[in-house]
Amino acid sequence: MHALRVGWLLCVLGALAAPCRAQAERPMLLASEASERLFEEGRGHLLHFRLSDAEHAFRRLARTADGGPAAGYYLALASFLKALVTDERVYFDEFFARSDSLLARLDALPASRWRSFLTGAAHLHRAVAAAKTERSLGAALAGRKAYLHLEDAIEADAAFYEPYAGMGLLHLFIGSLPGAYRTLLKLLGYGGTIAQGLDELGLAAERSRLSREEALVVLAMADIMLNNSAAGGMQTLARLQGAYPHSPLFAYLYGYGLLSNRQAEAAEGFLAAAVHAGTTAPYFYVDYADFFLAQALFRQNRFAEAEGHYRHYLKRHRGLALKAQAYLEMGLTLEMLDRRDEALRFYEQVNDRRAYDSDASAYRAARRLLAAPLTPLERQLLLGRNAYDAGRYARAEAVLQAVFEAPEAPPAIRAEAAYRLGRVYQAQGRLAEALHAHRYAVAHGAAGTQWPPWSQFYIGEIHTQHGDTLQAARSFQAALAYRPPFDYQQALEQRAKAALGRLQQGD
Repeated sequence: MHALRVGWLLCVLGALAAPCRAQAERPMLLASEASERLFEEGRGHLLHFRLSDAEHAFRRLARTADGGPAAGYYLALASFLKALVTDERVYFDEFFARSDSLLARLDALPASRWRSFLTGAAHLHRAVAAAKTERSLGAALAGRKAYLHLEDAIEADAAFYEPYAGMGLLHLFIGSLPGAYRTLLKLLGYGGTIAQGLDELGLAAERSRLSREEALVVLAMADIMLNNSAAGGMQTLARLQGAYPHSPLFAYLYGYGLLSNRQAEAAEGFLAAAVHAGTTAPYFYVDYADFFLAQALFRQNRFAEAEGHYRHYLKRHRGLALKAQAYLEMGLTLEMLDRRDEALRFYEQVNDRRAYDSDASAYRAARRLLAAPLTPLERQLLLGRNAYDAGRYARAEAVLQAVFEAPEAPPAIRAEAAYRLGRVYQAQGRLAEALHAHRYAVAHGAAGTQWPPWSQFYIGEIHTQHGDTLQAARSFQAALAYRPPFDYQQALEQRAKAALGRLQQGD
């Protein structure tokens, strides 16, 4: 699920957004007012995603007597951000070279809570970069070092709140892993739950000096991904975008959040702004804005406009991130434009090389579409899904109800239509109708399809809304127990575990 990977990207953004407050102790091992001013200048450029300008300021900071650690950290971070949004090998190489220099500099410093924090944060970035470049062992080793150094910083001073954001993210990640992996990590001394991670992020958001915004952004994304934006995540992203209105990065993030909350038309504006800003010096381009702008247009059935942005993303972005979905959705775009022959060439390029729900689901869908074109009912299902994803619930209900009631609808189509109607009714607060539709999908969905387990999850949500925590817990557990494998199983596991954690906290 892309949303979770976006959470990995955001794990470092708060370091950019943290305002430097007048304190007896200067941040980041800085000792002079002049160095602190350079630090603020460079961080301001990073916030606006003017990365070349930021690097220039941090190089100046590096030449001061006290600015080396802070400058090294942010120069590595600038390279890291460039690598994450482009997947360009040159930026990953630059990041690892700068990170190596930073760690060597930190190793030479006396032990302190700041050294432990900076070392842990640097290894956390290395873990993400290694994972992005498909170096699993390197990611695991760096993640282990990050865990240990951040833990050291907390143990040295529990009231030093900077490490809680990184540790919270690690615990959130560990808690989202399948049970067998979490058991193994626990045996090795690395535990963590989703609830624990959220608590630590909340602590950092409330009390840290430099990691406050980092924690707020990660909490916002976790809220969007795991909690249907019930805890104010969208408002947090809106405030960040409003604080830095010219930043293509924050425009992209807010646009992504709006799209995730079924506000396709509003998302379009911010994603288009991110694309435009990225083409204007001195701002840095966020590749992903193109993909999600294409999705925003696709969900509004503006297929001809979506085509151009899918093409641009596929041509520009070097790595594998979102490529499987982009090839699939480009094919669907062309098929909806009655250009089946062209669509086939894009379906053929969908692969599942990466172990992500979204890639595997896209691959299976592409195989089906290569075998046969969309049927008229499947086209209607797609239009109904688009209407729901765009927040046009009345239209979605009309289209999906017609599909469900069609005499020629096979059981698989009817089960999917029931699931999607359940989502429409739930969004409208029509919980009794939603419960009925989801129960139909559970009863009639074929084994191996996602509609029964996901409907079971949403039944749990409805019971939660009714205050029936016992039935809610049973529904979430039933969703987790569902076999065989199905599309977006990892995402369901993450959300169901988070929901169970919230129920347990309520007890």
